[in-house]
Amino acid sequence: MAKQPGRPRGAAQLGARQLALTALERVLHGAYLAPTLSSLLDAAELEGPERALATDLAYGVVRRLPQLDAALAPLLTAPRKLPPRVLGALRLGAFELNHRGTPAYAAVSAWVGLVKREAPKLAGLVNAVLRRVRPLPDDAPRAVRAALPAWLLGAFDRALGEERAFEAALGMLEPEPLWLTALSEAAVEALTADGAEVAPLFPDQPARLASLRVRAGAPLDSLAAYRRGLVQPQNPSSLEAARLLGAGPGDTVYDLASGRGVKSAVLAASGAEVTAFELDARRSQAAAQNLRRLGLEVEHRQADLRALPEAPPVSHVILDAPCSGTGTLRGHPEIKLRVTQAQVDELAALQRVMLRNAARLVAPGGVLVYAVCSLTREEGAEVVADLLEERPDFRPEPVDTRLPSVPPANGGVGRYLLPLGGLDGFYLARLRRRPLPE
Repeated sequence: MAKQPGRPRGAAQLGARQLALTALERVLHGAYLAPTLSSLLDAAELEGPERALATDLAYGVVRRLPQLDAALAPLLTAPRKLPPRVLGALRLGAFELNHRGTPAYAAVSAWVGLVKREAPKLAGLVNAVLRRVRPLPDDAPRAVRAALPAWLLGAFDRALGEERAFEAALGMLEPEPLWLTALSEAAVEALTADGAEVAPLFPDQPARLASLRVRAGAPLDSLAAYRRGLVQPQNPSSLEAARLLGAGPGDTVYDLASGRGVKSAVLAASGAEVTAFELDARRSQAAAQNLRRLGLEVEHRQADLRALPEAPPVSHVILDAPCSGTGTLRGHPEIKLRVTQAQVDELAALQRVMLRNAARLVAPGGVLVYAVCSLTREEGAEVVADLLEERPDFRPEPVDTRLPSVPPANGGVGRYLLPLGGLDGFYLARLRRRPLPE
C-alpha cells in the first residue's frame, strides 16, 4: 500500500511507538531484535525520522530493561500481572522520559493514547505511573545501574576489573554509529559525494583499511560507495582482530569459523590468499555474495572445527570462535536477557577444542590469532592459558592496539577491547609457533 500523502506527523510517531512496542513484545518472546525490527520497518509506512524513533525506542528499552523495571517497580504493585503490551508501554514511556529526553507532555500523551486504543481501562494507570516515574537513584544496586544480570556483571568484573567492567557495561547502553571499513582510498570521496558525513576513527591512519564513522541520510545499500564495493560494514574491534594477524601480500591465511566472511574480505583486501572455513553453508553463501560485491576472491570450505580439517599448516591462522556475544550487547541487547553461566561454560569448552585444532594448522614460525566478542575470562584468557599449557611451542606476542583495552584482570595473556565510543567488546590474543631448529 502506498503511503498516503499528508499523514500527520503525530500519527506517524504513534506508528513508530506501536512498532517499537511490537518489537519489544516479540523480543521478550524469544525473537532476535535486529531481524525483528528490520522486518517490521520494511512493512511499515514510516518516514526517516519515525523509523529512527522506532529504532531508538526498541534498542533503548531492551538495552536498559533492568533499569526501567527498577524505576517502575515502586509505582506498580504487580507489574507481571499487567497485559504484556501495557507493561511494554510503561517501559518504553519510562525510557523516553528517563533516557531519551522526550518532553514529558509528549511522551505521556503518546503512550496514554496508545494504551487507550488497546486497553482503555488501564490508560489512567499508565498516565499516573508515567507522570511519577523518575530515573534511578545513585544508590541503586550496581548491577541494576549497569543494566546487567548480577552474575554477568560479576563475570565482567573477573575479566576486566570492577572499574572497567562497569564502564564497559555503561558503554554498551549507548547507540552504535554506522561503522564502515574503507577498502579503497576512494571510499571517503564517494561517501561524501552521496551526502554522508564521514569521520575516520584515527585521522592519521592510511585511508585504505581505515574505520570510518559514517552518518548517512540514505540506506547503506543505496550508497554508491557500498554498491561499488569500496566499503564494508564492520565494527572497528572486528577490523582490529583481522589487523592483528599481520597478513599481507604473499601470505596464506586460514580464517576459521569465518561466519559471513567480513574478516576474510578484509584479509583478502590486504593482499593475502585466504581460505575460509565455516560449518554453516548459508553463512558461506552470504559471504560469497558479499565478496562478489567487493570484487574479492576467497576460497570457502565447509568444516566442523570440532575436528581437525584436512588442510596443510599455513603461516597465518585466525579463529574468531563462536561465543556468548557479551561484548556486543550494544547491537544485540537481547543476549543479556537469555545467556546463562552454563552456556558460557559450554561455549568455553567448545572454544578450547577449536583453538586446539587451530593451533595444529599453524606452520612452524607462524601466527595464530584467537578472538571472541565476549568479555568473560572463561571464553578469553582462560582458553588461551590452557592452550599455552598444552602447547609449549607457542608463545604469546603483544596485542598492540590503539583501541581502548585492558589486559586480563588478575593476569593472563592478550587484551580485552572495551566497548566504548561505539566499539564492540572483544578478547584478542596473538600467539606465535616457534620455528623448527635449523
